[in-house]
Amino acid sequence: MAEVYLVYRVTPSKSDVNYEELKNEIKKALEPKYKVDKVEEDDIGFGIKALRVYIRMPEESEEHSSDEVENILSGIEGIGSIELEYFTRLGF
Repeated sequence: MAEVYLVYRVTPSKSDVNYEELKNEIKKALEPKYKVDKVEEDDIGFGIKALRVYIRMPEESEEHSSDEVENILSGIEGIGSIELEYFTRLGF
């Protein structure tokens, strides 16, 4: 079965956020339903960072959707905005 690979840019709602805690919260909220491959920090400037979240999910599934991923992420305290930067189909 093929998978869909999603890359989200997550911007914190405030500048003094603990990025390690936010990364852990994102992983805890999405897994085990969604596979989080990695969460990396991306410098925006002036000490402000965004997070890039790399997620895999089954392509043909009624239980998985990018809308649900966005709803989960937006429900995490400390997240200000979410943007889907990239998605592709992983077919093997």
